[in-house]
Order: sequence, then C-alpha cells, then structure tokens
Amino acid sequence: MLRTAALLCIHNEANRLGWWIAHHVAAGFSALLICDDHSTDGSQEILTQAARNYDIRLLATDQRETDRLQRHQNALTKMLRQEGGHFDWVIQLAVDEYFLPEGGSVSAFFTETEARLGAKTFQQITHFPINWCLTGLGKRTNQLFDGQMPHPRALFQTHASEAFPDSRVTRSFFRPAHQRQGLPDPFAYVQNTPDWSTARILHDAAASSPTPQMRRYYDRNDQYYNKGQALLPKTLDISAHILQGLILGACYAIQNGQSAPAHPEGPLPETARRFKRFHLHRGEQKLVMDSHNRTISFQPIEELRDGDEFVPLCLIRPEDLSPQTEHLAWLYTEQPIAAPYLPATTPTFTYFPTLLDCLPVRLQQEDNGAVRLSLYPTGLSLPDDEPVVLIHTENALPSGPDPVEKALQFFTIYGFSAAGLHEAIRQSRWLSPSIIGALYAQLPKQEAQTLFSPLLYRLFHDWKR
Repeated sequence: MLRTAALLCIHNEANRLGWWIAHHVAAGFSALLICDDHSTDGSQEILTQAARNYDIRLLATDQRETDRLQRHQNALTKMLRQEGGHFDWVIQLAVDEYFLPEGGSVSAFFTETEARLGAKTFQQITHFPINWCLTGLGKRTNQLFDGQMPHPRALFQTHASEAFPDSRVTRSFFRPAHQRQGLPDPFAYVQNTPDWSTARILHDAAASSPTPQMRRYYDRNDQYYNKGQALLPKTLDISAHILQGLILGACYAIQNGQSAPAHPEGPLPETARRFKRFHLHRGEQKLVMDSHNRTISFQPIEELRDGDEFVPLCLIRPEDLSPQTEHLAWLYTEQPIAAPYLPATTPTFTYFPTLLDCLPVRLQQEDNGAVRLSLYPTGLSLPDDEPVVLIHTENALPSGPDPVEKALQFFTIYGFSAAGLHEAIRQSRWLSPSIIGALYAQLPKQEAQTLFSPLLYRLFHDWKR
C-alpha cells in the first residue's frame, strides 16, 4: 500500500490548525509532517495532543535563522530529509489549503490515477500536480476570520471558475526518493487548463488574506460546490477527540502537580450536589437526536414509544438554585450515542470547543414558564430561537443512575468554582473530559484563567458575544 504524507509549516495557527489536522487525517494520509515556528498561541499544545493519537511527526524551526521564509524553508527541507524516506508520495500544503480527493480518500485518488495512467506510466512519473480551487466567502463577505471559526469546509461552499487565473496554479505530489535537492518549487507546474476531475486543493485565500485588496481579489463565488463537506462527519469526530484530549492533558497536569493550585492552601468543604433532569418539549413533541443521521429535532411523542432510532435529549440543572447556579444547565442524550460529541448545531455553527458529548447551556426563563437555551461558549440559541418547555423526568434510568448526573455530582462536590473543579480533578481516579469541559465553560472568566492552559481559556472563554 502506498505511504503518503502532507507537509506543513505553521506559526501561531491555533484557530485553524485543529481543523486542518483533522481534515487530512480523515482524508487518509499515512502521516502529517508538521514544522512549528515556535508558536506562542497554543499551536504546539494542539500538535502534541494530536500526535498522541495520529501519526504526526513534528519538528521545530531553527530560530538562529532570522529570515522567516528561509527559516520555514530550512525546516521543511530538514523534515523531508529526516522523514521523506518513509513515504512514496508527499505534498506540501499551507494551513489554508485542503487537499480534497473526489474519490473520498488519498488511497482512492492514487488508485484512480494509476488506473487512468497505466501502471508503467504511473511508476515513471515523479510529480503529480493538483490544481488550486480558490474558495469564496459567499454571504460572509464582511466577516473577518481572525479568531475562532467553524470548520472552513462547512463555511465555504463556493469557488472561482476554471477561468480564474489562479485556478491554474498547482501544488504537487512528489516522490521523495526522486527529490535530490531539497523541496520542489510548489508552484512550478502551472497548467493552462485546470483539472479538478480527481482532486483539488481547496484554498481559503480570501478568508486568510491579510489585506482588503487581496481579500476582494480572492473572494470568488462563481460556482457552488458542496462536495467539500464530504469529509466533515469524520473530520468533526477527529476534532472532538483532539479537543477532549487537550482537556484530559490539562487534567493530568493538575494530577501530576504541574499546574498551580487554583485556590489557597487548605481543604475545601464537600457538599453533595443534587440535580434535576428534564426532557424538552414543544406541545406534543419532544426534542430528540436521530441516531442514524446525527441530527436533533422535535418529534411527536406518540411516535417515540417503539424503536431506538430517536434518543431523547435531556437537560440537567442544579436542584438547589441560587444566583450563582440558576442559569446553569447541561444538555446531553439520555442514552449513549456512537459519536464522540453531541451534534446539537449544524456544522456551520459548530466551533471547536462545542465538540463535547455534554454541552454547557444557559437558561433564560420566560414569563410563561418556558425557557430559552443558549450554547456556551458561542451564545447560539438552541435548538433554535424559540423557547422550550422543561418536563421533569426521573433522574434514574432503567439501566441505573444517570451517568451524567453522577459525573456532575463528583466534579462539583467542592463547589461550582475553579477551585472546586481543580480539587475534584486532583483527587479523581477517573476523568470525563466532556463533563469537565462543560463545567469549565460555565466558570466566570476570571476564575477560568487560573485553571487550565491559555489555549483552553481562549477556546472556552475568549469570545465576543
């Protein structure tokens, strides 16, 4: 089987790096070769965590080289020299470039390419160009993408036409064994007629342009293209594993004494917390998750009595309400689902910190007894802009106690505070990253800064609402 790798060099790309990694893991590259130019925004944290679960090989640039472009080039050349011998094909990309094969995977792309060219010709070629496909901003022309954003493949579904001059530009797969003198010129193969029949490089140049002039030039919306979302389900699952791994890593740092205590020395009082669990209704309909297509919707209660296609969603909140806790609540599925996160929103509104299977929400009470829910940290209304009615249900499930309630009880036994969560994590023999992440998202900003890394603080609390 062919061994393939994508080659990348980054500096301070934490807002996009997780998405890029997850997409190219989902595409089926054998490995990702990533050079980091001493990032200070948490990119290294993401790289380290992702490398624990996927074949991601890392290299730091040499800061003795003062020219940034040369420093990056030197690092990429060194990475290729160290790792290139392990791969049949390598392609160099930027963090705003996404390789997308029409066949759904890198291996399918090469199988199709070999079949089209013939085995003999395929063995003789040393470079294979893939054309750029410049994505447009669509209705988001006035939106700046300098902070956290949903996955670009969910956002950008239009692109330039084949007649656009930059569509002729290519990135190239190349055989490292035939590359004797450093990296090939990534833009050497400019084709008169772009070919997107087997693959393309979706290039989000408009979203990442540093100047208004460049943004206007690259913002091309000539053609609609929703096949860019083909890898999204798998990509979001991988991203959820990365996020929850970051939370676990922060917890291990606390348990190993590598993270400073979030509270003054001295024991914290233990208080057993009680919670109330609810189903969410509108008239004779209940909010559920379709376990087959992983979407949430209201379904008639009478149709939910048989079968396991629909799983009710539950909302849980503290029983002993106080000014500190009256707005706190968490949303989850009544039964475990075969997914690492709860897809409560569409991909275009799914941000990295919402990839948990227990979601933090805030309640706003209506005069008629109904409530409105908003997802933290994004502030997005759930399940839409309309209020819902909470119907109390027994906390115990037929199979036993509600596991989410048990986890919330455990991690709040020392209080709804950074100090309390720190102490519960420190003493725990088991960790639930989604529950911990959901509690962390509900902390006041000032407290949250004392608990986890700056990266996790930015993910969960550095939002403009």
